Amino acid sequence: MVENKTILIVDDVEENIAILERQLKSQGFTILSATEGPKGIHMLKEQHIDLVLLDINMPVIDGITLLGYIKEDKLLSHVAVLMVTADDNVKTAMQCLKKGACGYITKPYSMEQIKQQIQHCIN
Repeated sequence: MVENKTILIVDDVEENIAILERQLKSQGFTILSATEGPKGIHMLKEQHIDLVLLDINMPVIDGITLLGYIKEDKLLSHVAVLMVTADDNVKTAMQCLKKGACGYITKPYSMEQIKQQIQHCIN
């Protein structure tokens, strides 16, 4: 795993954040989290983030909208975004990849899948 990298997890379910955070911290990553899109945007603007693990189905701002915002913002467009969602719709996955997501993982997932996709997205 790539160490000394910062990952922002944006998911409205705190239990999902806790599981990912515990696993990824043990891999040497610095983990930040937000339970809604606006807070995630604020954190992206205030902190150095290498990768965003982004859920789709969230209140206020959904993950697809947030992905578009990140990729359209000149200061944030370099940030890798990996979609981690329960939405296993192929059209949704294609939409996210076309908008610039580096990967798309559906829940339930294995930590091995997450690790492989993180390696792909960060390298």
